[in-house]
Amino acid sequence: MNNSFDQLNVEVLAGMEGRNSGIPMGFDRLNSHVSIRNGMYYLIGGYTGSGKTSLVDDAFVLNPMDWLLETKPKDIDMEIIYFSMERRTNFKLAKWISRKIFLDTGMIIPVARLFGWVNKDLRLTSDEHDLFLTYDEYIATLLEKVTIIAGPQNPTGIRKYVDKYAAENGHLDTTDKYHPVYTDNKPNKIKLIISDHIGLTKLEKELPTKKNTIDKSSEDKQRMRDLYGYSIVDVSQFNRDIANPMRIKNGDVEPMLED
Repeated sequence: MNNSFDQLNVEVLAGMEGRNSGIPMGFDRLNSHVSIRNGMYYLIGGYTGSGKTSLVDDAFVLNPMDWLLETKPKDIDMEIIYFSMERRTNFKLAKWISRKIFLDTGMIIPVARLFGWVNKDLRLTSDEHDLFLTYDEYIATLLEKVTIIAGPQNPTGIRKYVDKYAAENGHLDTTDKYHPVYTDNKPNKIKLIISDHIGLTKLEKELPTKKNTIDKSSEDKQRMRDLYGYSIVDVSQFNRDIANPMRIKNGDVEPMLED
């Protein structure tokens, strides 16, 4: 067999042994079609305020991490680089704790109450704060596997960060400069690169428009997927055309490539 077929056969054999099944997202209907694995490019689109970030956090971060913590599989793991370009780190962690408290206890303690953005009579009680403190270890465990980088980034900054991460966690063979080969130190560890949301990607001197910037970022991420084997999760808002009255009148509200 030639080298290309050998590599293909390795992946086929891994599938036969169940090593390509991925990690479940925690949603039964989604799990029947999609799971989290290396070498994928996921694009999540929606209206402003439609819950895109909440879906991404549940499906790609929190549910998979909860599954890993509960099942403790020996043959699969996950690590995430999360470019949170819209929300600061503390806000995101507060949302994650609020979710976990509800799942564990049924209590609803929204972020507004955690941060005191409410009237005096609605502020957190001492008992609720004591409950909040019990999630210190949960957050510490998450942050062992999830690196949050807050604030808008430009394509070059994202590319340099991921390239540095790849160099620290594997080896890039450039003997054939046209066909470089990357070997991951831990091939059974799924690596996710999340960007939320790509409309906030910063412009660069050589990329004067938002379209140029997003196109370049997407090109870089395709390289991360194809060279390093990482999976990409991009979050994007639909453009205004999807709300065009003529489209709505004709019932044409399914997302298209142009959206």
